[in-house]
Amino acid sequence: MGVMDVTTTAQPLDRRRDKAGTASAAATAAEAAVTDIDRQLETLTSLAEQQQQALRRATEEAKRLKRSLKAAEQRRAELAKDRRRAVAKAGRARAKADLAEARYDKEVLAELVRREKEKDRSASRPAAGKELEPAPERAPAVPSSRPVETRTTDSKAADGAAPARSSRRSPVADPPPEKPDEATQTARRTAARKTAKAARLIR
Repeated sequence: MGVMDVTTTAQPLDRRRDKAGTASAAATAAEAAVTDIDRQLETLTSLAEQQQQALRRATEEAKRLKRSLKAAEQRRAELAKDRRRAVAKAGRARAKADLAEARYDKEVLAELVRREKEKDRSASRPAAGKELEPAPERAPAVPSSRPVETRTTDSKAADGAAPARSSRRSPVADPPPEKPDEATQTARRTAARKTAKAARLIR
């Protein structure tokens, strides 16, 4: 009877111990699950905070880029307007320079023509002076009282008449006009082209 009572009493204790152990293991597992969930929550919370900070930085950067784009567009419009004004100003300056160059070309051409005329006239003046130069007159023969010397004097006079006639200068023909050098001809052609171009611009 005593052995049976100890065995009967031991069985409920074993069951209770097993149940207590199982319950303790379950509680430990549940607590571990809670701990894991808490760790995941902390990780997600930290990640969300980092992402929110990155989003704020990205938003601020987007705003900054929008302001930069707007300022660049305004600057581009101002530069385009300045360029149109500069192009118009450059065109007026170029037209003014071309007009001044054309007037200068006309003055150079007129100066060249004046110099060539003076050179041609100065070259033709000596020839005209030679043509108008009078021939030297022959001195009249003086009669001599001696008959013998008369013939000699007449023959000498006759012989001297030939040199007198030969001393008369024949008319000199006008020399041909001096041909301008190559540099002058090139300058004339260049001035003529520029003058024609300037005349077209003036029209």
